[in-house]
Amino acid sequence: MTTTWRRSRLADGGVHELGLDATLRVRLGRAGLALRVTTGCVMVTREGDLEDYVLGPGDELLLVGRGLVVAWALSPARLVVSRGAATPAAPAVRRRDALASA
Repeated sequence: MTTTWRRSRLADGGVHELGLDATLRVRLGRAGLALRVTTGCVMVTREGDLEDYVLGPGDELLLVGRGLVVAWALSPARLVVSRGAATPAAPAVRRRDALASA
């Protein structure tokens, strides 16, 4: 298997279509950030965070603080990036099952 690295694009907000193995970089700011996957599977990593987060359809990750966030599509995916999200004290993952029952 050969991996081809491509430069990822720097995103601000909105809806982003990611092909298999595509990456998307987002600068995290004071206002907080929400990443929501509507289709596919995405792994999210954040500068300075020892945890990585795997999100499936309907899952949402809320982040606060500063640094670079990178989303990597483990399958073709649609990712919604929203600035000014609710600001939890620590990264919070909301799973689609929990969102449906809320």
